[in-house]
Amino acid sequence: MALRPSLAPASRLSLESRRSPRSPRALLVVVLGAVLVASVLTGPAAASAATSTREARMVAAINHTRVAHGLAPLRPVASLMRYARSHTRAMAARGYLYHTSNFSVICCWSVVAENIGYGQTVAGLHRAFMASPPHRANLLNGRLRQVGIGIVVRGDAIWVTEVFRRPR
Repeated sequence: MALRPSLAPASRLSLESRRSPRSPRALLVVVLGAVLVASVLTGPAAASAATSTREARMVAAINHTRVAHGLAPLRPVASLMRYARSHTRAMAARGYLYHTSNFSVICCWSVVAENIGYGQTVAGLHRAFMASPPHRANLLNGRLRQVGIGIVVRGDAIWVTEVFRRPR
């Protein structure tokens, strides 16, 4: 039985299939995003190579989308990555989605946002987030500057937490 992306808050919208033209700048942003995530993930708290690759792909997808909409790419930050991984591990272990109840556990922000979900592929999760107005608003919020992605695989499901912030 295939899992559908599940997002909180729950909302059902059809997925859009629009494609934006690929430009050299967009490709550069995607490659640089992947390199930044890879450098963040090579520290002592690095996750498995498969998870790191999925997290890098999610950051690349987010930044490709932001650039296509005329926004600056988000910078992956180690502390946000650690928090996102921790939150995702807890959700996957419990088997249900829930948002962070107290954002004071995330340091030094003037604006903070979070997307959570589970599905079968990174690309499918990103499409589902973009099809949901509240999640899309977080992804395309021009005030946000940094991101942390946490991905955990349990069975055939990929669980994800995306944490965004604008530092103080």
